[in-house]
Amino acid sequence: MSAACYRIPSMSTEEATEPRPAPGTERILSIDVLRGFALIGMVMVHFMIMFGNDAAVDTWPYFILNHVLGDWGAACFLMLMGMSQVISKKKITDNMLLFKRALLRGVYLFVVGLLMLALAWGPFQIWQWDILTLMGFATVVLFFCRFLPSWAIVALSGAALAVTPWVRGSIDFLSTWGGKFIQVPVISRYLPGILLDPAKEYEVIWTPGKILKGFLFEGYFPVLPWIIFPLLGFVIGRRIAAGKLRGDLPFLAGGGAVLAVVATVIALAGRSRPGHSIIKGFIAPFSFYPDSFSMILFQLGMATIVFCLLYYCYDVLRKKGKKLSPLQRVYQRTSFFSLTFYFLHYQLIGWTLAVVYLVSGHYLLGDLMGSYPAMLCGLAAVLFLEVLIYYWEKKRGKYSLEWFLGALTLRLTPE
Repeated sequence: MSAACYRIPSMSTEEATEPRPAPGTERILSIDVLRGFALIGMVMVHFMIMFGNDAAVDTWPYFILNHVLGDWGAACFLMLMGMSQVISKKKITDNMLLFKRALLRGVYLFVVGLLMLALAWGPFQIWQWDILTLMGFATVVLFFCRFLPSWAIVALSGAALAVTPWVRGSIDFLSTWGGKFIQVPVISRYLPGILLDPAKEYEVIWTPGKILKGFLFEGYFPVLPWIIFPLLGFVIGRRIAAGKLRGDLPFLAGGGAVLAVVATVIALAGRSRPGHSIIKGFIAPFSFYPDSFSMILFQLGMATIVFCLLYYCYDVLRKKGKKLSPLQRVYQRTSFFSLTFYFLHYQLIGWTLAVVYLVSGHYLLGDLMGSYPAMLCGLAAVLFLEVLIYYWEKKRGKYSLEWFLGALTLRLTPE
């Protein structure tokens, strides 16, 4: 599966421009916990994908990390990003100032995303369209959503969902992903045809038309259909900000369960369909690249269920002023440094592979070691990054990517 399979959104760019909360300040803890847990899991997933060899691919650890966690996780994180654009500790009523800050944050994320790919994989790979570039674009889009009623945003999301198969079917989508689809190992032994991967990685082509198509429709995280998730997260964020989500939880969790079940039924029915149904069909198996119609529904359902459960546990049941547990502090710290955390983990992977290449003469992306050694490397990377941000936090995050964004915001868009 792709080296870019499990992208994690960075820390809320609203949070990056605000001072750290004082002790005892109440936050939406479920967002911090989910984002922090996801980032830690993401490191494990990426080390498994990018270091694991062909033998590792056909193992349960690889499948669980890459697909059970990874395939719905990215949607969850994009929904969190949408929520965070609404929930801010500091209320600003000047729409022009808000627009300038949204534009600054969006451009910053976009540029950081391209820089991250250039440093990790080389400058020729910057047009893979990682999740950070999508988040940069979505940040600006979500600014304009402030002026729309929630029902209109939901309708826009539904329209994006409906037109995505038609749009993908009108372009030469399959050629950029190897020309065919293959069954995912492990699960195919039990449910043949339920989950498919493209035969090859996304091919980056440096022509203006292909670059634009990659950004909009064909890349790892193109605008369609992935813009759906921050849009719907924005709507949920409004309910949180209004103090109404607690009453919505049964409806949201129930709706998420219905979506997950419907998606599974569609995927089962799609097992008999040809592979290209993933691109342009509504009855299709699960696929992450591209995000098939069934997978989109499943991701929406699972992301909603997981967030509802965490919100109930950490924000509804939690007593006001209760101290965080050590594990919750780890998650929250990781959430605060999520953009830096995400950026650095890619450098650990990319530079390690570069060193191996210099020593051996072979570039072993996806072919370095077995599943368990890859897991151990992931654990070591998590420990290293957590220790790093622990001490970075004591320095108030100075010179982190979040710090630079905050400094630019205060300098270029002062109140």
